[in-house]
Amino acid sequence: MDCRIAIDDFGTGYSNFEYIIRLNVDILKIDGSLIKNIHIDKNAYLTVKAIVSFAKVLDVKVVAEFVHCKEVQEVVENLHIDYSQGYLFHEPQELSLIEGALSFFAYMFKL
Repeated sequence: MDCRIAIDDFGTGYSNFEYIIRLNVDILKIDGSLIKNIHIDKNAYLTVKAIVSFAKVLDVKVVAEFVHCKEVQEVVENLHIDYSQGYLFHEPQELSLIEGALSFFAYMFKL
């Protein structure tokens, strides 16, 4: 059985660098409060850049939360962040709608 550990909302509250090391984290989700203005806020940009560099050294995958516009996504891509999530891609949905869409795609593409 494969089990991975992710830290959500990194950069706020109790999520900190110690947890990345101590828990042998696989995935780091950077909090949206750091991501949402990354394209216009130099301090946010430099903070996220440092977090990504630290994560990459430890071979931890990085997710950018709150990617809401193309400008933010461009910065995320330039920082080589592994994954993005946010309203740029889709708004939150009910589980039943997601299950229906996944079933449809699985049927259409023979997955």
